[in-house]
Amino acid sequence: MIDKKNSLLNKLKAYEKEAKKVKKQKINLNASFDLLTDEEILIVLAHRSKKLRLSENIKQKDFSQKAQLSSSTTYSNFEQTGKASLLNFVKIIRVFGRLSELEKLLKLDLSQEIDIIEKNKDERHRAG
Repeated sequence: MIDKKNSLLNKLKAYEKEAKKVKKQKINLNASFDLLTDEEILIVLAHRSKKLRLSENIKQKDFSQKAQLSSSTTYSNFEQTGKASLLNFVKIIRVFGRLSELEKLLKLDLSQEIDIIEKNKDERHRAG
């Protein structure tokens, strides 16, 4: 009975792994992020990271050390799944020299900043 359960569990794991691989192959790596699911975006970022690392001819282990990640499997897992903590993602981006791109992500544009200043002025006038 236990052998049968283990066999079924192993088959299920193998199926899930294959399904993820097939899904990964179907993703348009150049598609706009607006057209992708959150998980697909992670896979695209992981793929781009791997391409960048390989273009610089750096081994995963060496890259992990350079990024000061806790282990080489941390980066390896990121390349495979796209999943990493935000802190580790920042470390990875830093090694690639792409922090300026990350810096722009949630930055307010000038019109948004002006709106905030105007709103604060209005609130101060009402409070005073």
